[in-house]
Order: sequence, then C-alpha cells, then structure tokens
Amino acid sequence: MSPIPCHPWTGLFLSALLLVGCATGARDEAATRLRVAAVAERAGQGDVALSLYATAAGQAPGDPEVQLRYARALLANAKPDHARGVLEEALRRNPGSSPLLAEMARLRLSMGQAEEALAAYRTVLERAPRNIAALNGQGIALDLLGRHDEAQHSYEAVQAIEPGNVAAANNRALSMLLQGKAASAAALLAALDRPGGAERIQQNHEIARMAAGSAGDDPDLRAIASALR
Repeated sequence: MSPIPCHPWTGLFLSALLLVGCATGARDEAATRLRVAAVAERAGQGDVALSLYATAAGQAPGDPEVQLRYARALLANAKPDHARGVLEEALRRNPGSSPLLAEMARLRLSMGQAEEALAAYRTVLERAPRNIAALNGQGIALDLLGRHDEAQHSYEAVQAIEPGNVAAANNRALSMLLQGKAASAAALLAALDRPGGAERIQQNHEIARMAAGSAGDDPDLRAIASALR
C-alpha cells in the first residue's frame, strides 16, 4: 500500500480505522476500510479513499463487492486501465457476477469500446432482463455503433419498466437527434424541459429545436445544431 497523503481529514479517517480495527478480526478489516473509504469519498478526499479501497481489495481478492468498489474508485480517479485490470481479475474469480459485468460494460463505454460494452450488457440482461442500468447502457452502446432504432427500443424498454426515468427519455431523444429526427427529439425533450430542471435537458432541448429549424440565440448551440442536421 502506498503512503496516504496528509490531509486535514486523514488523521480522522485513520483514527477511526485503527479504533475499529482493534475491535475486529482480520476478516472484518476489509469491510471496515470500505466504510472509512466511503466517508473519505463523501468528504472529497478521493486519494485517501482510493488508498483505502486498494488495501481492502488486497485483503479480499475473492470478494466481488470489494473489487467492484475499488474499480469504481479507480475509474473516478481517471485510472481506467487499472480499473479494467481489477475487473478482469475479479471476473476471472467470479465469472457469473452481474454487477462486475455491468461495471466492466460501463468502463468499456467510457473508453469508447462500444462493441465490448454491448456484449457485456447483453450478458447482464440475459440474467436480468429488467435491469434498468443495463438497458440504458445497452442503448448508449448501440447509439455509439450507429444502431439507433435498436437503441431506442432499449430506452423504450426502460420507460416501460419505469415510465418516469428521465435518463432513458433524454437518451431516446438524443438517439432520435443522431438519427436525424430532430423534430421528434425536440417534442420529446419539451416534455422533460421544466423550470428548475436539469441544465443538460434544457441544452439538449435547445439543440433539438435548432436542429429542427427553430430560432436560437446561442451561436455555439447553433453550430452544434448545424453539425447534427
């Protein structure tokens, strides 16, 4: 384990870790470190959390949940290649783990490896056809591959399970936009664009409106809309 950088919160985290560690056996140390790492993450101490996750992962190499959380921390700290190695080893030890497969798929998407992500998401969906995160991820992978009709079916499947899922509706609208159906995308986004809503929804709605031929005031958005037509 590499040295933990000194931060104002580090002493608190390590004190908590040592106090709990004195009262528990070696078997519980990984779980203790996970709890303290989660506190560190919430406090914005990502490097401290990553160091604790790394130690926990070393203590529990066969525990898929520990390895999953370590991989997520690596990805959050811009270490995708290391995260992939952790997930590959965890999947070797736990080949049927849907959470590990889903995380590998998400990692592949972040690295632009749409084919590999799609294969992983489909493996997850074979076991859990109503897994909303996997259905959404599958749609994104299909969109990246230019298979927009299939992608929209995947987003629609999410909405059939959870009608209020904003992410799926937004993704479906963007898929339509990529397909050249700007007017349909704008109509769908209009239903999502509400005062006080997410800024990305507002921006996507404006882009769709401009791509469909509506007037807009932002020159940057007009340039994006022109490229999408």
